[in-house]
Amino acid sequence: MKKILFVALLLLLMQSCITSLYPLYTNETLVQKKELLATWKDKEGMYWKFSKVDDSKMYELRCRSGNYHAIYATGMVKIGAHYFLDVQLSKEAVSDEEEARVKKEEDNNKKKGINLFNNKDNVAHLSHNIPGHNFYKLVFKGEKIYVYPFNDEYMEELFKQRKIRIKHEKVEDSFTVLTASSNELQAFLKKYGGDPQLFKDDEPKVLSKYVKK
Repeated sequence: MKKILFVALLLLLMQSCITSLYPLYTNETLVQKKELLATWKDKEGMYWKFSKVDDSKMYELRCRSGNYHAIYATGMVKIGAHYFLDVQLSKEAVSDEEEARVKKEEDNNKKKGINLFNNKDNVAHLSHNIPGHNFYKLVFKGEKIYVYPFNDEYMEELFKQRKIRIKHEKVEDSFTVLTASSNELQAFLKKYGGDPQLFKDDEPKVLSKYVKK
């Protein structure tokens, strides 16, 4: 049961009923804040570690709960006076033991000259599991970061009333995929990013800087 709870926490951490096919950022609009490069802890006991990715302006976000961790590719943009984080799952939740086992298996396959990507079934499986992009509003306050998720219900209501025209597709009853381009997404947040109802202002994830004792 504990394993299921850890994995569920990690997988649901960055998921929303509204996701995007395209990233919010472009190479030209990525920004960085040195304050983000640290390990943070939320009130549920989840650890969030932001690291730089080579010489790019992207971040790797490694989230850990107990013995399980997941990895996200993240990019940040500043639109108007607001910072927004684009999060995309790059490695699903896995235990440390399972990760070590998989690495050992991959090393053995490499020595034997086995390439799993030559298997058409494996490639087909991957093509149907491409993770989308989820967006969050960030507010930096001293030694804390407030992470605000999209207000899914508010967005859905705006779509129904045709008050916003951003391109999207409805998938099943409770899932919406934004299909607008990165530039269109930025234009949307430039216009509506300051709307207090667009993000759940009363339900932020509060991250406190973690200092190992």
